[in-house]
Amino acid sequence: MANRKFESGNEMMCSQVIDLKNETRAVPISIEGGIVMHDPFPEGGDVSIRLLKLSPGATTCRHNHTEVEFWTVISGGVRIHLDEKTFLLLGGESIRMDPLSRHRIEALDSGAVMQTVWWHSRAAFEEATSTNEAIGKSRPLLLVPAMLTPNGNMHIGHASGPFLYADVLRRIAETGGREVFVLQGTHGHLEHIAIAADAAGLEYYQLAEKNTASFQEALHRLNAVSDIFLGTKPDRRGKAVVLEVFKRLCSKGLIAEREHLVPYDVQSGRFKVDAFVHGKCPYCGGYSSGHECEDCGALVLDAELQDPVDLDGRSLERRPLKRLFLNLAPLHDALESFASRNFLPIYAKLYVESWLSRGLPAVCISNPNREGIRIPIPGFECQRFTITMEHVPRHLLALETIREKSGCPAFWYQIPRDEMPELDILFGADNAFGRLLVIPGVLSALDLHEMLPRRIFVNQMLTLEGKKFSTSRNHAIWVNDIAAEETAEPLRFYLCRCRPDGSVEDFSMGAYESWKRDFWDGRLSRSVAKANEVIGRVATDELPCPGQWSATDIAFLADCRRFNAEVRARFEADYPDVRQLTRAIEAFVDAIDHYSCSVLQVPAAPKVKEALARTAARAVTFALVGLCVATYPVVPDFAISIARSLGLEIPKLSWFDRDWMAEPVRLSASHDAGGR
Repeated sequence: MANRKFESGNEMMCSQVIDLKNETRAVPISIEGGIVMHDPFPEGGDVSIRLLKLSPGATTCRHNHTEVEFWTVISGGVRIHLDEKTFLLLGGESIRMDPLSRHRIEALDSGAVMQTVWWHSRAAFEEATSTNEAIGKSRPLLLVPAMLTPNGNMHIGHASGPFLYADVLRRIAETGGREVFVLQGTHGHLEHIAIAADAAGLEYYQLAEKNTASFQEALHRLNAVSDIFLGTKPDRRGKAVVLEVFKRLCSKGLIAEREHLVPYDVQSGRFKVDAFVHGKCPYCGGYSSGHECEDCGALVLDAELQDPVDLDGRSLERRPLKRLFLNLAPLHDALESFASRNFLPIYAKLYVESWLSRGLPAVCISNPNREGIRIPIPGFECQRFTITMEHVPRHLLALETIREKSGCPAFWYQIPRDEMPELDILFGADNAFGRLLVIPGVLSALDLHEMLPRRIFVNQMLTLEGKKFSTSRNHAIWVNDIAAEETAEPLRFYLCRCRPDGSVEDFSMGAYESWKRDFWDGRLSRSVAKANEVIGRVATDELPCPGQWSATDIAFLADCRRFNAEVRARFEADYPDVRQLTRAIEAFVDAIDHYSCSVLQVPAAPKVKEALARTAARAVTFALVGLCVATYPVVPDFAISIARSLGLEIPKLSWFDRDWMAEPVRLSASHDAGGR
């Protein structure tokens, strides 16, 4: 190894000649997982360089970054996993990684010596972050919130999560002119329903249908529109799709028989599986059912629970039970590719990658339940499919329903891939396993890569007065009690305002009522009334053109333009932040109120003052149009009432492109914008 000195500015720097082909002469800066690394030009400079020697089979972690990077193979060979593609590089070949591209390097059996060079390019980074938002928006959109469990009524903790937000996203997409479909429904077959039915003295489907009707009423009161609603009891086609998917998974070798020692109740002579058994989670040690741990979100097999007890707290013995399992391990590469996508939120990325690193489990898909779709395999006639086998078939049923609505009916496997909608899924963090591993895994196994979820909206928990909502303990505020149709709008706004996106949020009835008095019944009503008064001073059935201008008018118009730009940016973002949208709306309402008060303090008079009043009327109309578009996804009835008072219909984002200082505006016969 030779040392050379060269000058850089006024500094003398020492450069080393490194020969990574010769391990005895290499001076490693670090050794990790069979990779020798040396940084002659370390991170932090304008350009960084790293030399690597990879042992046969060694691999880097999949990662992405803001820099542009070039990999050059000096000797040997590597396999580059870049986003969803794989490339083979041999000695003398190079490849470029653009900002945010996910990549992993895997050495071939011969090992490899490589050089990587990377640098920050602001232009390339900004291009990578801006173009991602436009991908796929020409396709129809299918929004699928997690299915509701019909073991009770809908409380506002449910509503604050995926169910209301799906409607908000629908309306945001509609303002941009996009075709949107929302799939709502109730879970098919869960032990929670059987438990509640036993407690109520009702048959399984009898209770499910009763609570499903209650859910639909709650969604109606919240004005959360759905295009497709799937109930608990499957029809003939619903059963057929489950069996079609099952057979294809069998043909891929993904279904296996496994026997475990499963909790068993000697007294009733029945196995206690899934929600019928509780114990310590084998992953986090928290209290868990035999299905999914609400503390850590892990899938939990009933046979793996520690210290299992039944619902009455009685200890259970264990007996052997053979069941069917979906083996996710062969889908590792497909799920790794799915996790590499840049548009996944951090919770989803970390969740999937945590399971990839610990090893993907086999998921139980059959249980000795009373209700459900029968298993078409000899020896399993007394078992039924679990909810795991119903997730993807419900998405496929939605595809068929959309095709039927379009007048071109087709089975899911007949639909051309380029005609499939973009799939966005919404769920609570405690339902992560099924949505982040089972659904993408099964869709990949079915070669439905175009249907892999593009956007994933995960919400944390909304608590009530500091405690978890609980149907069984009746610690809840039921949507049908609080959201009579005439009062649902302020509840929608407030639930969006405190949506538990990245962290747990708390709901307090006192805080809600205080906010409602202050903003909804106070500042918002007062602001809209004053804006109407400004318009009413000069307008009858048609809004006049502006007259003279003041500094106050010009400043307010700038506020309107800034607000419209913020709303447009939030609507066009991949992940619209509805919490920040509501706060921007509140601030803009105050700006409208402040401006209207300034105008109304000046007594109406002919000539000059009348000309100023015409300008003010146009300015508040400009503001009301912006407020109308901004509020439509959150409180649609309020927004539509403003639109109709101005002679307009359903709000569109394109309204921001029109010149409302000159646009002809015919007011409604009884001008009362925002009347509620």
